[in-house]
Amino acid sequence: MSQQHVPVDSLYKPDPYYLEDQFYFGISYIVLQNLPEGLEQNGFSNSVKLGFIRDIPINERRNVGFGVGLGLGWDSYYQNLRISIDETTGAVHYHILTNENYRSNSFSLNKIEMPIEFRWRGSTPEKYKFWRLYTGIVISYVYSTAANYVTDKINITYKNIQIIKPWQYGISLSVGYGTWNFNYYYGLSNILKDDVLIDGNLFDMKEMRFGVIYYFL
Repeated sequence: MSQQHVPVDSLYKPDPYYLEDQFYFGISYIVLQNLPEGLEQNGFSNSVKLGFIRDIPINERRNVGFGVGLGLGWDSYYQNLRISIDETTGAVHYHILTNENYRSNSFSLNKIEMPIEFRWRGSTPEKYKFWRLYTGIVISYVYSTAANYVTDKINITYKNIQIIKPWQYGISLSVGYGTWNFNYYYGLSNILKDDVLIDGNLFDMKEMRFGVIYYFL
């Protein structure tokens, strides 16, 4: 009597409740773009993010779908644009540092992030190492800002910097195998408000981020 061989694929039964990658943590290096003459990065500009994404599979195997999330982001930009606030009038002043002797100069943003992703992965409910590719947009709301200036004699921080654009957005890509994945972000919106002038000229300062991201259930 001959023995029949059943294909392994025919034994696979999709899990109707299977979801994947619903929490994330990421660290990135920020590269500023479209800087005017004289403005440059001079430190480790960085971004940290943490959040939750609702996984929404759209096929029976549940390895293709969308993700809609909510998280927090903390961005620090080290460069030579000195930002200060007049304590009497509340006016924001800024200029490019040239010959000034200082130790550190930066501004930082605290944000609420809303990622929207298209997701593909090679996972199953029993397979924990697999390829993944997630891409989409990230919409951010800046809820607090600060500028910090440090020399050998002073360390001063100004909060609520009004020249920062409150709503920002960009495209993101995460790709890799296993636990940690490469993460790329390109900002489509200007970091500063559209009426900010440097030497009488408008400029469109954007950012790119290169880093790693960790997804977990």
